[in-house]
Amino acid sequence: MPDASTPRSDYSDTERQIFDAALQVFAREGRHGARMQAIADAADINKAMLHYYFRDKKTLYEEVFAHTVRRFMASFGESLEEAPTFEETLRVFIDGYVEFVRSDEAAMRLMVQENLAGGSLLGKHLREATKSGEAPPQILVDTIAAASEAGEIRSVDPHHTVLSVISTCLFFFVARPTVEIMHPDAAGDWGAFVEVRKEHLFDLIYHGLAP
Repeated sequence: MPDASTPRSDYSDTERQIFDAALQVFAREGRHGARMQAIADAADINKAMLHYYFRDKKTLYEEVFAHTVRRFMASFGESLEEAPTFEETLRVFIDGYVEFVRSDEAAMRLMVQENLAGGSLLGKHLREATKSGEAPPQILVDTIAAASEAGEIRSVDPHHTVLSVISTCLFFFVARPTVEIMHPDAAGDWGAFVEVRKEHLFDLIYHGLAP
């Protein structure tokens, strides 16, 4: 049985198959509501094989969650750290965050479910990423603080501002049925709506922070 005591980044094809299935089940049912048999069925393997790779649900959940967090961090690439100005950093963050959620809404639902369950595991990963300086939200916090200090934007609380940015990037995915009722165009062409939404968010936030 693979050692699950330390985080890994190299997975076999079977493990990735299990991850894909587990992500869908955990996102739908939550950490406590998910069942190993349902995950095995979704992965098209028997339960014994599932337990060979991951001895229990807690181990599997922690691995899937860690894998999802790593994919989120990697989805920005180096573009966020290399953005030369606050304007570009904000645009890259909004684009990166929205595109990650759009590309894998199950990952977004997993994060929501983790928050609803208390967020202990999410907090652990965020604290570790923040300490390392690699967390995209922390990079944006630092950029906002520097821009505010330089007078490029008005004086704001960087942490509150980043929380507002994340909320606006995430809410319309979480509340998609409501959004499609309020905006018929979203129901007709969700992809086009998301592109318009990204531009609107950037314009609203960037100009709202103008000195």
